[in-house]
Amino acid sequence: MSEALPFLITGLLTGTIYGLAGSGLVLTFKTSGIFNFGHGAVLLAGALLYYGLTVSHGWDWKPAFFVSVFVAGPLMGLAMEFVARSLSLQRTSWKIVGTVGLMVMVPAICLLIYPASNLGLAVDRYLPFSNRQRYRVSVLDVFVFGDQLLIAAIALVAVAALYALFRFTRLGAQMRAAVDDPDLLDLTGTNPVRVRRIAWVIGCTFASLSGVLILPSVNLEPFNLVFLATFAFGAAALGGFNSILITFAGGLAIGVAEDLVGYVIRDQQWEPLNGLPEALPFAFLFLALLVVPRHKLAPGSAAEVRPALKWRGPLELRLGTAVVVLGILLVIPQLFESKLSFFVFGLCQAILILSLGLLVKTSGQMSLCHATFAAIGGVAFSQFHVDAGIPWWIAFVLAGLVCVPVGAIIALPAIRLHGVYLALATFGFGILVQRLFFPQSWMFFTFSGSRKVPRPFGITSTEGYYYVVVAVLAVVAIAIALISQSRLGRLLQGMSDSPTAVSTLGLSTNVSKVLVFCISAFIAGIAGVMYGAAFTTIDSGTIPFQTFNSLVLVAILSLAPFREPWYAIFGAITATIPGFWVGESVPHWLNAGFGFFAIVISVRGGHPAMPPGLRAFFGRFGRSRQAAVLATPAGLERPKVDSALAGLDVDRLEVTFGGLRAVDGLSLSAPLGQITGLIGPNGAGKTTAFNAVSGINRNFSGTISFKDKDISSAAPATRGRMGLGRTFQRVELGDSLTVFDNILLGAEAGQAGARVLGQIAAPPAERLASLTAAHDAAALCGITHLAEAQAGSLSTGERRLVELARCLAGAFDLLLLDEPSSGLDRDETARFGEILQDVVAERGCGILLVEHDMSLVMNICRSIYVLDFGKLIFTGTPTEVASSELVRAAYLGSDADAIIEAATS
Repeated sequence: MSEALPFLITGLLTGTIYGLAGSGLVLTFKTSGIFNFGHGAVLLAGALLYYGLTVSHGWDWKPAFFVSVFVAGPLMGLAMEFVARSLSLQRTSWKIVGTVGLMVMVPAICLLIYPASNLGLAVDRYLPFSNRQRYRVSVLDVFVFGDQLLIAAIALVAVAALYALFRFTRLGAQMRAAVDDPDLLDLTGTNPVRVRRIAWVIGCTFASLSGVLILPSVNLEPFNLVFLATFAFGAAALGGFNSILITFAGGLAIGVAEDLVGYVIRDQQWEPLNGLPEALPFAFLFLALLVVPRHKLAPGSAAEVRPALKWRGPLELRLGTAVVVLGILLVIPQLFESKLSFFVFGLCQAILILSLGLLVKTSGQMSLCHATFAAIGGVAFSQFHVDAGIPWWIAFVLAGLVCVPVGAIIALPAIRLHGVYLALATFGFGILVQRLFFPQSWMFFTFSGSRKVPRPFGITSTEGYYYVVVAVLAVVAIAIALISQSRLGRLLQGMSDSPTAVSTLGLSTNVSKVLVFCISAFIAGIAGVMYGAAFTTIDSGTIPFQTFNSLVLVAILSLAPFREPWYAIFGAITATIPGFWVGESVPHWLNAGFGFFAIVISVRGGHPAMPPGLRAFFGRFGRSRQAAVLATPAGLERPKVDSALAGLDVDRLEVTFGGLRAVDGLSLSAPLGQITGLIGPNGAGKTTAFNAVSGINRNFSGTISFKDKDISSAAPATRGRMGLGRTFQRVELGDSLTVFDNILLGAEAGQAGARVLGQIAAPPAERLASLTAAHDAAALCGITHLAEAQAGSLSTGERRLVELARCLAGAFDLLLLDEPSSGLDRDETARFGEILQDVVAERGCGILLVEHDMSLVMNICRSIYVLDFGKLIFTGTPTEVASSELVRAAYLGSDADAIIEAATS
């Protein structure tokens, strides 16, 4: 035990820095909802400024310390608040890319200013009591030095002051309110932007302080400093991304564990585990994300700006462009013979970008470990082909297949995590593999020092191998294009745009997430083989396999214009630039540009839509078609629902949020074969009840039955496949899909369900049935003329009709319609009511309707339930409801007479 004491104490001292950085990170996350992946970049920027002022310009440490921490820190906080405010309304993927861009840009700037910092630039200890011969004390026979104690004291005081500020001051209360209800805070006269700005100033000052304090211990090495700050991610995870004190304690725990585990490994000579101490923070991060209660990691409910529409050119234009691009690629060796190796690397990067794009652009999930998949593929190929003697092409496929279970393992957090937490999990996994497994003899550190990755067919020339890479890229690009046009592509895009909606339609998004991760990992694995054969040998220092390259790939992908698979062209071009712009600093200039423009693109929410003039110009190169839209067959028999079956029964439903009981003991029955109304003033709990009934919110008490089966614990997708469909108060559509594809999802999501093969493709008969059902639903709602329009371009009223048609295309026995006439004019509302009545009459299904248009409710509902403050206050026929004094007082008010007239007419 005495031998371990020095490591316990040094671990505690180091842990104070981790805790300090983590506390600032948690503060900004709590107040803004933006997780700052660039926290390490802020830390590096503070350290870089201090180094420049003291070493390059000869400043004394005291003014340099003040400027680096208390001037630069707040200024960076102001800049970060501006970026975070712009990111707050963007989709989660852009929120991640915006801060990842900072993480890519700042280390590149450091290397441009100080190229030698790649090897580490030493900084003298500068704090008072830094003379370790003079200022040291013995703690349990272990020497602790004066500057270490001072650093620990600074960190402890700073975190204690932050905790006191957050918990016991008016500003702290305002910060908490900025998280819980910024609109309410604004109504009280306090500007939430000002409060968040203060939080960002404090958080970035803490990051800068951490960097300046730890700089003498680790030297100025940009990647070490950036990734050192990511130890704070593990501390934040241990604190549940919420508690400042527990986060600080988590930092202490990580520091102690890092030093103690390192001591034990060295003492016991467990060489295979040498990388474990540095990997521990990321192991803590990964495990914490798996055990933190899921409801604490739920995504925020803030409204997001709709992304710009992505135009898809006509088929003839796409095929013609593919032929032109392929032709250019085939003549590259004759045009750029001396630069051909750069084009090989570019095409390899294009394959990896396609893999990442399938995950990020198509399915809306984020991966910060794709370089790790490539590394695993390259190593697996070497083991199969070189070590085991398996033929090249078989080893090539097997290398990709090895990455499939790895992708499935990474997808496990994706099942329970959303957005930023999934990105954190993949980032932690990538660093864990690089630090713990890269040094293993079975991975990179072989007896010869590197692994051989031969080229196929005995090819030795760069030109011959170039054509092999072109062939592989062509196959992967075609596969990605086919996936995007298939059922799987629609399901993934629908999941990206509106995961809640597709789950209520019956799609098991858990299966979809695992499936797309596996496909993406397979392609990344074969990209790793292509990279390896380009180098012919690979080791742990191969740049495309570094975790940092995963961040660069995300930045490049964010800059890439066009849809799949065309964004891969941009990725290929970026890798060829160093062949024409020569210089040691070129990669750093490129990374600085990638990071900066990734931030710019992110705050704008992506690339702007293609101007109408350009769309019209390019549209001339093909013909307009509506291939997916079928004519409704004569004598079509629509699916019938046995209205004798029991419908929906809700018994004593209660839903609470904190101390507020939003739904209080609600009991209702919505039979099949009729329309039932659920009305009440805003805030009465109607949508909350719908969320519980459809399974979106399962934190409730009471019993929910459908067709005499208790579905209280069933997932939304299970309820959808049982025949319970719904629309939403805020329309949930796949905005990047066409109207027809959105409607088609209503049929396909339930058909695919949780079946892997069912999600990939449909048998011909099933596909014909879904196409027919989708067209019939579009015709019934009168929107066939909008079939090829993108859903994101529609008006609110048109979007309502598309959402209804999507439900009508599915095999749903009962529909929960949440304010479906919102956005429709009077004539459209009347037509809408007729549609609902026709649907019930022809199909025998039931409808539970939440609606504020009382004329519509009174005309089409057979019975009505009235909610007020979460409680059921009246039940009856339309006439009885309109005549009730209680309902008049609570909801109808002065409109009651007109409503009675509508109900009796």
